[in-house]
Amino acid sequence: MSKSEIISLIGRIKSEPTVTAALLDEAAVLVRRVFPKTPEVAGKADIVGQLLHMIDICLPGWTIQLTGKAQEPDGHWRCSLRETRGSDEVDVIGMGTGRSVDLALLEALLHVTEQRAAH
Repeated sequence: MSKSEIISLIGRIKSEPTVTAALLDEAAVLVRRVFPKTPEVAGKADIVGQLLHMIDICLPGWTIQLTGKAQEPDGHWRCSLRETRGSDEVDVIGMGTGRSVDLALLEALLHVTEQRAAH
């Protein structure tokens, strides 16, 4: 698996207005190569819920921090995913930003996937 595929997808989602089912499915294929238990995408319903479930399955016990300012049509959202340990030192952190919650969640998950992927 090539990290460049993940980096390319991260670059593409920066210009998207929201995460579609097709985009989530494309991302899930890449994430599944690193995290084999990644669930299948269940159509167009509840993209944010599906992303949270995907993070829960792929990164059990991790902390999801989501902050933002709801401002239609473009919010300003930040998501961080970090391993929950007893100390401030964390090996892997996923950071994501986006105009919608789903974009921030997906970017953060893809950054963790990229860090865990083989060359």
